[in-house]
Amino acid sequence: FTESRFDSTAVSEAGAQGVMQVMPETLRGFNIPDSLHNDNRTNIMTAAKLLQSLEKQFRHIKAPEERINFILASYNAGFGYIHDAMRLAGKYGKDRYVWNDNVETYLRLKNDSIYYTDSLCRNGRFKATETILFVRKVQHKYSEYRLREEAFLQAFQSVEEGSGDAM
Repeated sequence: FTESRFDSTAVSEAGAQGVMQVMPETLRGFNIPDSLHNDNRTNIMTAAKLLQSLEKQFRHIKAPEERINFILASYNAGFGYIHDAMRLAGKYGKDRYVWNDNVETYLRLKNDSIYYTDSLCRNGRFKATETILFVRKVQHKYSEYRLREEAFLQAFQSVEEGSGDAM
């Protein structure tokens, strides 16, 4: 929803395509022909493979909530920019495995030449606002869906309990 509002024909300003807004280079990297870039099944399966790959990249982050933030940020921005920000966070005494107020801060600072020209950075300047908002929006949407699921399960349980009394 956050990427495309479930619109399989969506194309971002950066060129990301389909319901999961996968970049054409990523699709080609998975040997997906151009004719299938907007196919929902193909787009979702490619995104799932990419997310699985990112999950492996961040497996050393033990806290699942933190790992998800890094995966989401990398899905949006690319692994290299996030890794640069992690290195910067560590250099400046912040926990490089914590997103909020740590790596997120240094990702934002990668728009400043003092930071993106640091020898630790391999991926240059980065405007992080979109990525930081993306992580927040996805986490918010996930929480919203979880609340809906819990409400549904409670309502279903109430109906089940009520039908048992009638027998």
